[in-house]
Amino acid sequence: MPLSFPHWSVYACGLLFTCCGSLLGQTPIYHSNKFDIYADRVVEGAYTAQVTANGGIQSNYPISENAAGERTWSPETTSDRFPRLESDLPLANALYTLSLNELEKDKREDGAFSAGADWPGVWTRDISYSIFLSLAMIDPEAAKKSLMAKVRRDRIVQDTGTGGSWPVSSDRECWALAAWQIYLATGDRNWLTESYSIIRNSITDDEAVAVDPHDGLVRGETSFLDWRDQTHPRWMQPVDIYESKSLSTNAVFYGVYRVLAAMAKEQNLPGTLWEQKADHLQQAINAKFWIPERGFYGEYLYGPVWQNLSPRSDALGQALAILTGLAPAERQKALLASVPVMDYGIPTVYPQIPDMRPYHNRSVWPFVQALWSMAAADHKDEAAVAQGLAVIYRAGALFLTNKENFVLETGTPYGTAISSDRQLWSVAGNLAMTYRVLFGMRMETDGLRFSPVLPEGWGQHRSLTGFHYREAVLSIEIKGNGAHVKHATLDGKPSLPFIPAGLKGAHTLVLELDDKGATSQRMNLVEDAITPETPKLELSGSELHWTSADGVDHYQVYRNGQPWQKLSGTTLKLDPSDTRADYQIEAIGSTSIPSFLSAPVNPAPSQTVRIGGEAGYVETRQDIMPDTEVGFDVDHSGKFYLTVEYANGNDSIENNSKCAIRTLYIDGKRIGPIVMPQRGKDEWDNYGRSSGQALTLAPGHHTAALKFEPEDTNMDGKINTARLRAVMLDRLP
Repeated sequence: MPLSFPHWSVYACGLLFTCCGSLLGQTPIYHSNKFDIYADRVVEGAYTAQVTANGGIQSNYPISENAAGERTWSPETTSDRFPRLESDLPLANALYTLSLNELEKDKREDGAFSAGADWPGVWTRDISYSIFLSLAMIDPEAAKKSLMAKVRRDRIVQDTGTGGSWPVSSDRECWALAAWQIYLATGDRNWLTESYSIIRNSITDDEAVAVDPHDGLVRGETSFLDWRDQTHPRWMQPVDIYESKSLSTNAVFYGVYRVLAAMAKEQNLPGTLWEQKADHLQQAINAKFWIPERGFYGEYLYGPVWQNLSPRSDALGQALAILTGLAPAERQKALLASVPVMDYGIPTVYPQIPDMRPYHNRSVWPFVQALWSMAAADHKDEAAVAQGLAVIYRAGALFLTNKENFVLETGTPYGTAISSDRQLWSVAGNLAMTYRVLFGMRMETDGLRFSPVLPEGWGQHRSLTGFHYREAVLSIEIKGNGAHVKHATLDGKPSLPFIPAGLKGAHTLVLELDDKGATSQRMNLVEDAITPETPKLELSGSELHWTSADGVDHYQVYRNGQPWQKLSGTTLKLDPSDTRADYQIEAIGSTSIPSFLSAPVNPAPSQTVRIGGEAGYVETRQDIMPDTEVGFDVDHSGKFYLTVEYANGNDSIENNSKCAIRTLYIDGKRIGPIVMPQRGKDEWDNYGRSSGQALTLAPGHHTAALKFEPEDTNMDGKINTARLRAVMLDRLP
């Protein structure tokens, strides 16, 4: 039974609560197959979260499988520097205060923000997306301090990540999106100059090591999805992840090029080059990632030589494609109508990987949901906005905290690998639903623009007081529902829904909406789906063999990256004379959902040039013997793929930041990076292939040199070590 309370009216922690049965009613303001949202409560079967008389929330939702019973969150007084919310939705008011309370608890003694209760450090992507969502608006000084905690050598830090961090993990440039929001919020010219220099230094290194010059796309892991087998086939090693190109990270880089152009313009510096780079990257992403028949972008391109697009949806990448303007207008509308969503929210990825514990796989992350809701609000999509509000409010109210994530199918905060309380970007996402969605705030270089979206039923009145914007202190009041402002006044005089950047002092902006309702597009509300297991492919003589999987309709054989043959069996005889081909297998499920492609196999042996003499290897270090040179001969001209057989035992695949990087030169000509990620702590006899470079070579003798260049400095800065055993040369068709 839902908890019930008599009529009450109370002013608590800056929020005005007015409640009685007749006012709040018994009709939900949002209904789904899983839960209902009311003005003052959330109801999900036997579980209820109810706003209390003092503006707190009482919930009987279990926080773990064995922890039942009622719990209560009571509001604490928030700092005067934060704006106060008043509305006729007690649930929204309570969750706003809860989020501000948690934000203050996430602030460290040094004034920077931690990533959450279980993550005490400052993390580049966590703080960056949090600032982008909302923190630049309400605490820009703490936002600055947090970003500067992630700067070393006047460059952005890529946190500990796959294979020793950068450049396998390469989404550090999200820092730039946050830095720009801080400038828009403050107009701080010193910050503009300093952050522009840091971003420029960082992206110069990224362009040398992470960007593929052949197509302009950025290599490296999906942004924030950094637990490898949670979102990648199990066969992919860190080097394979480095060679992949993800939608989300490329969308970040596109946004950063636009930010650099805007920063340059603000400083009267040349910005044409940044605009050109943005345009080229936009064209490349739209050409390589868009899936017309699905109406959304694929998650990443993968494969060392022949790259294929994974057709899964990456929710963060789809949201960023809209928010950065990467997607053309017609594709933005298609995304909102086509990207899969479920009752408990937008899946982080879809469909899911089989036999994988929830974390990134089989999960909803509130910060991603908030970004998707912001994208929907940009298009005044009432249905998507309402669902986003409901998903985030449900989780905050039932859990009594802004959890890191929850299980996609059940909505529970337990069952994922880890789900921290008061996770910073979840807190920022909850606040963004007020500032960026309901109030529709958009910071621009010349002012603060308002484009509210208030779905029908989500209250008729709300106001923010004490909102600091540059040198102004604002009171903002919104009346009615809808997504179009029919009348606006500033200090009682007719106005646009806009606050000029130069306004000073206290002012009141009143926005009256047209009550006509916003545009509602259809959402692609789906059931859960799981892909077939990725086949394991082997080559025996001239015959391919692969493992069978349950629920498979047929198998698709790929040859050199292209679909070649469809088969129902698990073997294929090859032409023994056909030795210049890579083969992969894809399992197609009965519902036409494909598995990942298998690891490629090739019948042709590599040309191997050993290095190291009696020791069997050469150790290359940043401080001692950073350069290595080896000669080799080519009998016939053609195209080749060069890799290095190496070991890097500096740490595990999951931890630290000691990925080894060198630059390849052939016959004295600079070719590009050779990346050698960590393969296991102290595993110096664990050899594998490095990243590779495609070459066109004439017959005769050639020299391959691996040199340490300044841009090859990794995130550790000191240890950049690998053992080199051989240069491997594979002839391409």
